This record gives sequence, structure tokens and C-alpha cells, in this order.
Amino acid sequence: MSRAVIGFSVFAFCLVVWAEEGLHESADQGIYSKDGLFLKVALVDDPKTFLAEWMKPSNSFPPPIKTRTSFHRGDTVFPAVMYSTHTLNSEGKADITYSLLFRRPDGSIYERLQDLPVVDGPPPKGIGLCKAKAGLKIEDTDPFGEYTLKVTITDEIRDVTVEMLFKFSVVDPNAKPELTPPPANSEPEPPEPSPTPLPTTRMRSFSDDRL
Repeated sequence: MSRAVIGFSVFAFCLVVWAEEGLHESADQGIYSKDGLFLKVALVDDPKTFLAEWMKPSNSFPPPIKTRTSFHRGDTVFPAVMYSTHTLNSEGKADITYSLLFRRPDGSIYERLQDLPVVDGPPPKGIGLCKAKAGLKIEDTDPFGEYTLKVTITDEIRDVTVEMLFKFSVVDPNAKPELTPPPANSEPEPPEPSPTPLPTTRMRSFSDDRL
């Protein structure tokens, strides 16, 4: 996979809807909310569209987040890190960083990105998007199968570290579905005179290859 780091700064002003305190994880996103610290990480479906929508002034903020857990070679896996905090240092600044650890289907380390800034200054009044945005592009030689991504977020002022684990698959869009063999005691069905070609499983492709 090749690394792509996107440098945007976003300041969001909105009320935070607090979830039940603690860490809540699913396949495509994780949420942590405790003691005034709110963190959310999501594997977004289309990074380019997501970032463009985030930058737009809107009456509904943050924008709707579409996620995904299946990718093709050439796609970019982009974990969007969102946050809100009111704990500041003596200079009135927040200090939150995050790291990404990708593992191949065989469990070996594929890529590690460390100490990326989520926020290193005055935080927004509502939900903010991380200052450093990082994604990994899936190369043509990358193996198919299930990958894992561990996102580690550290609030340096609170001395709190939160880990979120995600699983995603790199699939072959041209793979044929596996056929289920008939039961052992059943009689084989007669062959069709004009068999229909098996359908292929095609996922929606990722159009932004610049990330």
C-alpha cells in the first residue's frame, strides 16, 4: 500500500450529541465518549466527497457519513478521525495525536503511521476533523483477504489513550461465487442444454485515485 497524507484544517462549530459513555465499536466505525472527550473514527466510503462535504457550510453538521468495509485494489482506506474536547493546557490549546497500524491478512505489519496530529491548538466549539488526514492506497499487488486497522488516539493533556480496531476486506471484483455442492443423498440434476454464465460479484469502484 502507498501512503497518502492529506493536509487540510477544519474547524467545526456545532453542538455535540454525546453518546453513552465509554467505547463502542462496530465493523466500520468506533465512538468513545467520556469525561468531556468525544472521539469518532469511521472508514468513509468516498474520502474526496466526504472532505468536500465537511468543508461546506451546512445547516446539518457534521455531514452524513457513508462507510464501507470492502475495498478493491486501487481504492484508498481512509479512517476519518473526529473529536471534541474542552480540556486545554495552560496556553489554551488541546493536544491529541493518533497512530494507524495496518496488518495484512496473514497478521504481519503492513504499514504504520505514528504521532499524527488530531489537534494541536485551540479546539473547535463543536466537532472537529483531525488536522492530519492519512489514508493508504491499496496496490495492485496487495493480497486479497481480511485486513485489520488499529487506530490509537492519545489525549496528551488528559493522559488518556483509546484504541479502536477495524476489519476490512480487499476483494476481487471478478471473483465468481462459490457453488454449494448438492447433498450427498440427492440425485444430480440433469445438465442444462444452454448453461447461463455465472454472474460476477462487482463492488462499486473508488473513483478518487489521488488519495
